[in-house]
Amino acid sequence: MDRGKERLDSEILQAGKCLLELLRKELCPEPVRDNDLIMFASPWEEEDYRVGIYLYDVQDYSAMSTAETLLGDEERRFPPKAVELSYLIFCNEAHRFGGIQREQIQITLNEVVRAVYDHPALEREDGQALQISFLRESVDFKMRLWGSFDRPLQPAVYISAVPVLIGSRRKRKVSRVQERNYDVTSN
Repeated sequence: MDRGKERLDSEILQAGKCLLELLRKELCPEPVRDNDLIMFASPWEEEDYRVGIYLYDVQDYSAMSTAETLLGDEERRFPPKAVELSYLIFCNEAHRFGGIQREQIQITLNEVVRAVYDHPALEREDGQALQISFLRESVDFKMRLWGSFDRPLQPAVYISAVPVLIGSRRKRKVSRVQERNYDVTSN
């Protein structure tokens, strides 16, 4: 298949951008001064930012069934795959310009919670609806996750985004029924 002719957008990236835009809109200019200080980041990165959004898991979201797409009379695209994205939203405690105060972290996380709570449904640029909600991860899970970053446990907001529908490139040919013949006999 020629991928140059048929490029499907990154649905995962669109979902992340939607979340990024929400946080920039809701957190700026208070408690975060500039939009650029809220970014996609890993907890171990040394960049200069205040709030990081880190995608840490992508899971099957089979709770949602999807249907094939008609491409014409004789061709259909396989249904998209629904996935659930899990994000970690955290404050950069190692901010280069003097660090960040503990009180400021709590204020910022408070506003992150408010933003997610006040906007449970978002619309991506392609018009698809996206639901965001809080995850109830155990402390043990959080400690293992942060430990995998070689970082101590930090306060953060854990959220999920569903459904993210990843379009298929697979197609199949279908034959239209041209004629039906019914033969009925009676006894």
